[in-house]
Amino acid sequence: MYIKQYLGYLGLIPFILTFAFGNYIEKFLSIPAEKVFIFYSAIILSFIAGTLWRKDTDKVSIQLQVLSNLFSLLAFLTLFLPSYIALVALSKIYLLSLLCEYHFDHAAPENYNYLQMRMHLTALVVTMHIIAFVIWCI
Repeated sequence: MYIKQYLGYLGLIPFILTFAFGNYIEKFLSIPAEKVFIFYSAIILSFIAGTLWRKDTDKVSIQLQVLSNLFSLLAFLTLFLPSYIALVALSKIYLLSLLCEYHFDHAAPENYNYLQMRMHLTALVVTMHIIAFVIWCI
C-alpha cells in the first residue's frame, strides 16, 4: 500500500473517534460531538477540493479551479447550518467532488488506483455521515 493510501485511510480515524468518544468530547470540550464531526468533515472536504486544482491555464484546468473553490466554499458554509442539513449537504458535496474527479481524471490509466481509493474512502465517509445523521439528528 502506498503512503497516499495509508494517509487516506488514516484520515477516517477522527470521524470514527467522534462516534466512539462523543460523550467525552462534549464533556471535556463543551462542543457537541456532531459539530466536531462536521468541522472535521468540512476541513477534509476542503482538502479534497484542493486536489482538484490544476496549475495549467487550459479550459479544463480553469473549470477544476472554479469547482475546487466552489466545493471549499460550500464546505465552509455548512458550518453555519443546522447539523441535520450540514450532514446531508456535506455528503452530497463529497459525492459531487468524487464525480468531478472521476469525470476529469478517469481516462488516465495511472489514476486508476487513486480513483479506486477515492471511491472507497468516499463511500465510507458518506456512510459515516448517514450514521452520524441517524445518531445525532433523528
